[in-house]
Amino acid sequence: MRKISVKTQNADGTISRKPRELKYLLNLGIADLLNQTELNEYDLPVHYCDPRVYPDFIALNTEKSKYHLTPATALGFYTFDKTFDKKDGLFEAIYRNDKNLLEKFKKIYAGINFVIAPDYSLFDDIWRFENESRLWKIRIIMLWFVLEIGAIVIPNAVYLQQKSLPVYLSGFENCTVMCFSTKGHVRRARERTRVKETVKYIVDHFPLKTILIYSVCGKDETSLKLFSYAIAKGIKVLIIDNTMRQRNQARI
Repeated sequence: MRKISVKTQNADGTISRKPRELKYLLNLGIADLLNQTELNEYDLPVHYCDPRVYPDFIALNTEKSKYHLTPATALGFYTFDKTFDKKDGLFEAIYRNDKNLLEKFKKIYAGINFVIAPDYSLFDDIWRFENESRLWKIRIIMLWFVLEIGAIVIPNAVYLQQKSLPVYLSGFENCTVMCFSTKGHVRRARERTRVKETVKYIVDHFPLKTILIYSVCGKDETSLKLFSYAIAKGIKVLIIDNTMRQRNQARI
């Protein structure tokens, strides 16, 4: 990116030129993050995740009081996009290099050891560029948590048509763990099929050792049925505790 400068009058009346950061003027502050990582053929950050231990609880982004419930609590974004993707949200702070907002988020997320990649909603029946924009946001936020918070960031599976998976899951080829959410995907046959297709794709293409599940079902067996292919291949499948799961199991 070319460098620019502006003329400035000094206190003694002389004129000098002051350099200006063009990338910030163009809202390209994310270049500071991207320049610290490797990009793949789709210009998505290449992510590495091979943890020796796994989360034992998922605290939603709306549950700030539970962010540190255990040393292995993971921050998860399994809520409506509006709760975390807003004009003063994390992505906007990164994109616009809003130093005050970024400091605020660093304080909020300080000490978090695990993060599940943000669960931005992606759909087969909306505009391709909207999906790609949301995919980009996911990867930028993942990178920020790695570089600025020092957290272990676990990829989150997306459920799209099989032809889309090679792109939308690219960059995770060096990950041995993946998180799946079954919330909202167990009642309808079409949704169950989509989860199973995604499980098969990831197991067949990635060096997967472990699958983590965000499940809110009262009976764990309901969710585990969707992962029979992975279990048959020797993949460890773990349902991670969370507030809604606890509540639903208590009602049984």
